[in-house]
Amino acid sequence: MRRAFSVRLTCALIWGIGIFGVAAHVALAGAENREVSEQRAMRAYVAAIRYFNPGIDEDEARRIVVAIARESIAEGVDPRLIVAIVATESSFDRTARSSAGARGLGQLMPSTAADDNVSNVEDIDQNIHGTVLTMKGNLDHYSRYDKQHQYVYAIAAYNAGSGAVDEYHGVPPYDETVHYVWKVIVLWRRLWGLTAT
Repeated sequence: MRRAFSVRLTCALIWGIGIFGVAAHVALAGAENREVSEQRAMRAYVAAIRYFNPGIDEDEARRIVVAIARESIAEGVDPRLIVAIVATESSFDRTARSSAGARGLGQLMPSTAADDNVSNVEDIDQNIHGTVLTMKGNLDHYSRYDKQHQYVYAIAAYNAGSGAVDEYHGVPPYDETVHYVWKVIVLWRRLWGLTAT
């Protein structure tokens, strides 16, 4: 029961703070408003997912929202960041497959999936679990830096691997990774209700 409330609360916070820049206390002003805000949050995120992937049905989009909220709460990772990563990686296509072998919503490589105990990369819950664990590991790995560098390096490591980020002492000079980091950060900022730059 408490976990379900936490997921609903996170959805309301994501919607209230992220999409429209409304202060959290406004979104959570009262019990009646909380339920309305939770419903609006879910509708907003389902709509966002369907914007990136028009072919996805509403039930699957809802499952993705719930999985992101649940796993993000459990690991203490900003759910908006996970939404930005999944949107950039796969456009919310759980069957996505890259030429390099990455698969699923978070485009997990086979070794990463195995490290995160993901046996079925097309399973929404498992893939989001692996995506959040990978990002959490990256954030922990770069926690010695100020917040800005920590997040930029963690996002770059999600794309290029922490070995490349460590080797270059920052974002590797790969066009794909530079573009990836920029795209994730722009989307993440927009989900916070900020300008793109």
